[in-house]
Amino acid sequence: MNKLSTVVILASVFLFAGCDKETTLHSGLEERQANLVMAALLDAGIGCHKSPGEEGTWNVSVDESKFAAAVNLLEKAGLPRRAHQGIGEVFKKTGMISSPSEERIRFMDALAQDIAKTISCIDGVVDARVHVVLPENDPFARNALPSSAAVAIRSRWDADLTDVIPSVKGLVKNAIEGLAPEKIMVTIFRDPPPRK
Repeated sequence: MNKLSTVVILASVFLFAGCDKETTLHSGLEERQANLVMAALLDAGIGCHKSPGEEGTWNVSVDESKFAAAVNLLEKAGLPRRAHQGIGEVFKKTGMISSPSEERIRFMDALAQDIAKTISCIDGVVDARVHVVLPENDPFARNALPSSAAVAIRSRWDADLTDVIPSVKGLVKNAIEGLAPEKIMVTIFRDPPPRK
């Protein structure tokens, strides 16, 4: 073996010894979510890469040394976004017959998730949860209980969503039949600013 071959082999050993081992940060993501995760990491100077996962999903990996920083960054950014099930997914039949109560609960849950998904698309919103109450009133009762809704919004630290509250209330009111505006509560929780 000549000196040049020895130098090349030693240089390769040192090069690979200096490389950090990669670890999977998130797996099973839709491509859009994987791209959003990568964009946030790359903007923060954290190297990452995307690889195909199972059944058309994607995995995002980072260097092990950057794993904690990546997790903290993505947690603050609300990424990847929580998957919301739509009405079609919630109402999948699992048995022959569903009770009226089961159908009602599935409907309320699906409705809440669809509204939350729409609110999550507003600029500055990191995450949104909606809780819907549709009382099972007797149609012949004099004092029917009113429907109500509670909306919890987690916003970015630099986003002021105060002006958006009336629009969110309007969206919820129009999505739930018979819901009065005064029975909708919207609460915004702003993320703390990043540490310098």
